[in-house]
Amino acid sequence: MAIPLSIHNLRDGGFRTVLSISGISIAVTLIFMQLGFLGAVLDTAVLFYNNLKFDLVVRSPNYYHFCDANKFSDVWLNKIESDASVVSTQPYHVSLAKWNYAEKSVQRGMLVMGADPEGQTFRDGNISVSLPDLSRLSFPRAILVDRKSRPQFLGAKNRERFSDADIGLEVELNQKACKIAGVFELGTGLAANGAAFIHESDYRELFPNYDQDDVTLGLVTLNEKAAMNPSAARDAICRTLGFSLSSTPPVEILTRAEVVKVEIVHWVTNTPIGFIFIAGVVIAMIVGAIVVYIVLSSDIAKQIGEYATLKAMGYKNSYLSRVVLEQAIILGVVSYVIAFLVSLLLYQVVGKAANLPITMTIDRQIIVFVSTVTMCSVSGFIAMQKLRRADPADLF
Repeated sequence: MAIPLSIHNLRDGGFRTVLSISGISIAVTLIFMQLGFLGAVLDTAVLFYNNLKFDLVVRSPNYYHFCDANKFSDVWLNKIESDASVVSTQPYHVSLAKWNYAEKSVQRGMLVMGADPEGQTFRDGNISVSLPDLSRLSFPRAILVDRKSRPQFLGAKNRERFSDADIGLEVELNQKACKIAGVFELGTGLAANGAAFIHESDYRELFPNYDQDDVTLGLVTLNEKAAMNPSAARDAICRTLGFSLSSTPPVEILTRAEVVKVEIVHWVTNTPIGFIFIAGVVIAMIVGAIVVYIVLSSDIAKQIGEYATLKAMGYKNSYLSRVVLEQAIILGVVSYVIAFLVSLLLYQVVGKAANLPITMTIDRQIIVFVSTVTMCSVSGFIAMQKLRRADPADLF
């Protein structure tokens, strides 16, 4: 079986081909990493929502993001719970507090969430997390601390990771003495050094401006029939409550899909995070395209005589262009495989170091593969222009 001319050219390139593949692999690895970071940020942004049990979320119209959700009166939860389509409502409280422990006088930001241990707060089935055991909140100002909280700031006993060894550690939250009653592993979000749960009655003590009837979020569970179409159930509840489209309602009611979408849009469009990582992907693609173009252009310049000879023998530009395009695609595919393997390792190392859930998804693999082939093909197409100008007269 005859070896294609494109493979011959790459093989004869020797060290230059190896160097080219290395350069493109670095660019593709950068794309993988930027998309990985962006995906981890977005996963972290909706981490708590993904593990809370609800069909609808009730929140303040002044809601900004999960850690700055504002508050509303639980009167609205009581009204919603009276609807025939609603099985139950669960108040949920969340805000940032100031954490301090005995050895330090510096206060750190801590995400504190309050819930009723008797309620159905969390979804089951997510084996990648260790959900809080709220039954441990059995004594005044008992708290549960996320293992992923930053130990260097928050006083873990081994300064590496919160664990059962820290149970009994006395700390301060908003200058109120609290004691660690247990640990869990869910995630700390994007706006704090750590995360903790506390009984909802103790939560109100930590925040003096938080009245007895205040609620941050309302978790609404629908009956089986209504849960099949939560948007329709939400619209029916809004009509029952007398909300109109012409005025701002006292509370917002969103489905799970809506609240997740809104949270992701916030972190991508309203903060620099999304722009930074998207710009990183674009820059990495530009770098890769330039590397491919330089490689193919230099290869064509070096072998211009051979290409002119092929033209003199009757080979058309279409055939020679296909050779160059094949070279570009081969470079892209080989570089992609190398970058994929390197990225798998980096995801593990960097994810652990940065405390971010960076995972290699099928969608990301497809996106990066298509981007790599497209990037190399475009560079190959541009490099073809030099080939089209090759003339048999160049032989003499």
